[in-house]
Amino acid sequence: MPAAALTLSDDGFLLHGEPFRILSGALHYFRTHPDQWADRLRKARLLGLNTVETYVPWNLHQPAPGTLDLDGLLDLPRFLELAHAEGLRVLLRPGPYICAEWEGGGLPSWLTAQPGLRPRSRDPRFTAAVDAYLDLLLPPLAPHMAARGGPVIAVQVENEYGAYGDDTAYLAHLADALRTRGVEELLFTCDQANTSDKAKLTAGSLPGVLSTGTFGGRVEESLEVLRAHQESGPLMCAEFWIGWFDHWGEPHHVRSADDAAAALDTLLSAGASVNIYMFHGGTNFGFTAGANHDHAYTPPSPPTTTTRCSPNAATRAPSTPRSAMSSPATPPSPTSPSRALAQVAPDRRHADRLGQRPGLRRIPVPRRAVHRAAHHGAAGPGVRLRPLRHGAARARRPRPALHGRGGRPGAGLRQRRPGGRPGARAP
Repeated sequence: MPAAALTLSDDGFLLHGEPFRILSGALHYFRTHPDQWADRLRKARLLGLNTVETYVPWNLHQPAPGTLDLDGLLDLPRFLELAHAEGLRVLLRPGPYICAEWEGGGLPSWLTAQPGLRPRSRDPRFTAAVDAYLDLLLPPLAPHMAARGGPVIAVQVENEYGAYGDDTAYLAHLADALRTRGVEELLFTCDQANTSDKAKLTAGSLPGVLSTGTFGGRVEESLEVLRAHQESGPLMCAEFWIGWFDHWGEPHHVRSADDAAAALDTLLSAGASVNIYMFHGGTNFGFTAGANHDHAYTPPSPPTTTTRCSPNAATRAPSTPRSAMSSPATPPSPTSPSRALAQVAPDRRHADRLGQRPGLRRIPVPRRAVHRAAHHGAAGPGVRLRPLRHGAARARRPRPALHGRGGRPGAGLRQRRPGGRPGARAP
């Protein structure tokens, strides 16, 4: 059996026996269009990173028991090949629970819908489903492990489990499931490392498995908590939060770049390894954002997370029961807008270009607008919008005169006198 490429020293990592510091950035392949994977990976390398990190969403890769989807947006082997070609290492986080502000934390609905099932525990039905999933997922990934010349140098067990439970036997089952299926790479766990609740770090850890922390501030305190928990070995922040996710309808969370840079400098000055969360956010296609997260997964990150992919590009039929939904289809390849529709006029002497494209005028009009057209003179669906021409002034609807019952303007209207009570009649 090949030996792990990444090993531990008293205070750091060794890659093939040489000192190595992990400088990683989170890049979720399933939130990024496949045509953009190579571009984002190159940007990661140009930023100075030597590693990228990604979760693996169980509910997308296995939409039904006994199946495995590795096509299009879910072609994880291809993503790993591109990372390797770019000279990047990979931290793989297969869950089974991934959190990630993702629908169900990646747990498939066909499993969680079972009455009485206890997810993330030793429940035999849950562990049997996990084992069956790993039986299908891991063989295609085996050639991409670093021990066999691939880019994957470490694999995570569960995800921040200490914030959920303390079933050490469950974690041990997961670690054993990875080992017995040929994963020889370094295993690690991650949990919140803060002084207010050290029990989370203990509950989510496993003997013989590297413990890492997740935090975005109070770096020195968090590293002290991590070192007190684990007396030797490398210090690593598996999620260094440079921002925060958004809930639907709420303002976008923004962290000062200076503040994030100062905290990162403190972390690196301590000799710790790091995974920047996120390096590139991306898009929650379809209904994958869960109940209340925004479709754009865009914590403030080093490169722009703006994408031309429509958030609805992979949306499935709303009438389809959520438990029966298949994985979102790969959205069409991003394209630049047509120059004919994006042309900027040099001056005001131009025609209405939309007037030349009647199809773009076919916009459904609400009933309220139809009512206004019929009774108040507003433009309705039957009104033809003429293109603007040079020298033509915009047509303005004349303001109707306000006539009261007596025929003169203002007669009988209810007005407010200066200093008077509402509704007093004008003299």
